[in-house]
Amino acid sequence: MQQLHALSVCGHFVLVTVEAAVKPTEDPAKVREALLRFFPEAVVTEAAGALRATTTDLRPLRKRVWELRIIDTFRGQYLHAIEGNSTMLRLSKQAALGNHISFPPTPHVLGDLRVTVTAEPGDLLDIERLGWWLCPETKDGEIVGPIDS
Repeated sequence: MQQLHALSVCGHFVLVTVEAAVKPTEDPAKVREALLRFFPEAVVTEAAGALRATTTDLRPLRKRVWELRIIDTFRGQYLHAIEGNSTMLRLSKQAALGNHISFPPTPHVLGDLRVTVTAEPGDLLDIERLGWWLCPETKDGEIVGPIDS
C-alpha cells in the first residue's frame, strides 16, 4: 500500500475502495468512468455485476470538493459515517458522471458509488484527522482551518 502524500501530516496509510453495481441496463464503460471520476489513478477490477476501484490518493476528490464549495457538507457526511478506522460514503453515480458530488438520501435503484476510506488500524483519531484534511474548517464559505497541502 502506498503512503498517501497528503497523510504525511498524519503519518498514516489510507486505502480507498470504490464499489458500484453494474446493472444490465447500464453501460459498464459509464460506470467505470463514474468510479474513476474522483479517483483517476485507481486500479479497477471487475466482478460479477460490479466494478471495484482501489487507490491511496484522495487528492483529486479533495480538489473537487473544494471547487464545488461543499466542504462543510462533505465533512459532515464523512465524519458522521466514521466507524472504527474507516468511513463509508454513498455518492450518486449519475452525479459523478457529470463531475458533481451528491449524497443520495436513499439508495438509487441502479445503485450508487460506495466509497470506503480505511485508515491504518489502531487510532480512531487518524480517520477523523483525515476528514479534517479533506475538508478543513470554514467560515462564511472560506477555509479558515489548517490546509496541510
